[in-house]
Amino acid sequence: MKVNEIFYSIQGEGPQVGMPAWFIRTTGCNLNCSWCDTKYALTNGEEMSIKDINSEVSQNGCKNIVITGGEPMLQEELLELIKGLKDKKIYVETNGTIYKSNLIGFATFIVSPKPQFLNPNYLNVLQRWETHADFKFVIADRIDFDNAIRLCAKIGKKDGIYFMPRGTTEEELKKVMLRLVKWIKKDAPYVNLTPRLHIHLYGQKRGV
Repeated sequence: MKVNEIFYSIQGEGPQVGMPAWFIRTTGCNLNCSWCDTKYALTNGEEMSIKDINSEVSQNGCKNIVITGGEPMLQEELLELIKGLKDKKIYVETNGTIYKSNLIGFATFIVSPKPQFLNPNYLNVLQRWETHADFKFVIADRIDFDNAIRLCAKIGKKDGIYFMPRGTTEEELKKVMLRLVKWIKKDAPYVNLTPRLHIHLYGQKRGV
């Protein structure tokens, strides 16, 4: 499996925010989001065996593993990796463009839909994810907010929805979060607000 980096930190966003975990960042993605803050993961990385990955994330007593990217669903060895991480709690972060039924039940999935790339096929795949994953949207403005609300309505997603502010500094994040609080309270009380805790703690850095 091609791995960009492995590090131990605190989950900074989404349903598991604040959770200590080992992060396995895979290489490669099938989308090209203009705001992506991990573009370094698109091409860089090294081939690692499942055994070596397992050994690296077993250095302490933490049982939480977050597999992220890039886009980890592109990795053919993903199921083998998940099964190989014995006695661990696995979380997979994905853009939701790829659905593999054989993975369901082996991990907890956090889907981050990208409405700007939406087409009939992507919509159908997200529909398959609806009952198997929490959805986490990156929101920069009211347009993003409304697009996310409409997408959830189209696929019938009514819970397990998280809106995360877009930004790479504390100042940027606070501005967007204050707007999100206002919009969520007024128009979407079923949505959860999630911070980007790692940015508030460490800034825009790798390996944290």
